[in-house]
Amino acid sequence: MENKRIKVLISAYACEPHKGSEPGVGWNWAKQIARFAEVWVITRANNKQVIEAELKDHPEPNLHFIYVDLPKWLTFWKKKQRGVHLYYLLWQCAAYIRAKNLTEKVKFDLAHHITFVNDWTPTFLSFLDMPLIWGPIGSNRPIPKKFLPDMRNYLKDKLKHNIRQIMRKIIPFYKRTLKNSRRIILISKSQLGFAPFNSIQRNKLIFQSANAVDVFERNHKCTKEKNQDSFMIFSAGTLIPIKGFHLSLQAIADQINKKKEVTFLIAGEGSLKYYLKSLAESLNIGDKVDFAGNLKRSEVLKLMNESDVFLFPSFEGGGMVVLEAMAASLPVVCLDYGGPGEMVTDECGIKVKPLNPDQTIKDLSDALLKLANDSELRKKMGEAGKRRVEEFYTWEKKGEFIKQVYEEVLGYRL
Repeated sequence: MENKRIKVLISAYACEPHKGSEPGVGWNWAKQIARFAEVWVITRANNKQVIEAELKDHPEPNLHFIYVDLPKWLTFWKKKQRGVHLYYLLWQCAAYIRAKNLTEKVKFDLAHHITFVNDWTPTFLSFLDMPLIWGPIGSNRPIPKKFLPDMRNYLKDKLKHNIRQIMRKIIPFYKRTLKNSRRIILISKSQLGFAPFNSIQRNKLIFQSANAVDVFERNHKCTKEKNQDSFMIFSAGTLIPIKGFHLSLQAIADQINKKKEVTFLIAGEGSLKYYLKSLAESLNIGDKVDFAGNLKRSEVLKLMNESDVFLFPSFEGGGMVVLEAMAASLPVVCLDYGGPGEMVTDECGIKVKPLNPDQTIKDLSDALLKLANDSELRKKMGEAGKRRVEEFYTWEKKGEFIKQVYEEVLGYRL
């Protein structure tokens, strides 16, 4: 059977156009799937305004949205991110009821859970009588104690990891999701080693990052000439322990002793903001570090194009911002760990193995100094990074990937 336009039911709790992180993943995966399938997306009702505005300006005839939320009297306790994961579990119950009703009207070929991108809560789509794709999913590995700024942050990280491990064991229907999924898409190979993925059929597991960049981002050009007498290091992300900004500052301090014209710009807010500012002052680099706060996406992309290097010693499993930096032709300095460690190759950046803090800080500093003293190497790595994004990490490539997965599951070409 050739060129059949299949019907796909998607669960995307987070789904918003022109956003990064989870909302961008939900929107862009659904949009790519709609290139070759008719798609119904169940998402939160509070996403409706931005989605409908986008569809009015840029119609997507193969995308249909079903908006679901819980009654306010049942969720008075939820405040922004507080209680979000409990809310998400309850929301899935409501989403399943709507999905079940929808299957009585539409004959779907398969179901696909996209967001949340986490591997420790099940998808209730596993109760539907149709082939199921689960993913992209993943979770952050525990951060080694020696790389955290203090005991308090270590205990918080340890608690989060233990809760996830417990949730995998005690949440009803988790094993059902594992069993009923025809394919499980993990965001990186670093996810292997976590329970329960060692014990399930390996032919179910495939690997694909959740994130990508679009045509606009990878073709964005900087109109401002860079100051050849300075060396600007840029970083972006939430100011939390997993991002490794405390390591960045110590590496910058070491480098500034060798190259005085260095500046370091950080875009983002978070719980460690005041700790990091205090650390910068104690390292005598307060005048060299600019905490820019939360910036619009367009501003972040502009700063990337005005910078010389993107520094990102994060321990996370994802790393959308790394792809954006590569798309902007920025060489990347990161850890050889998790998602960034797989995205970045030796051709487009310098990866540092995090063996211990002193070694890691020194290697990060040496990597920055090497790039600071070699503009041709920066240019070469930047160009290689952009090529790698265009070859593997565009949303169009995501669409080709998931189409192939669907074909394998269904047994015919689309």
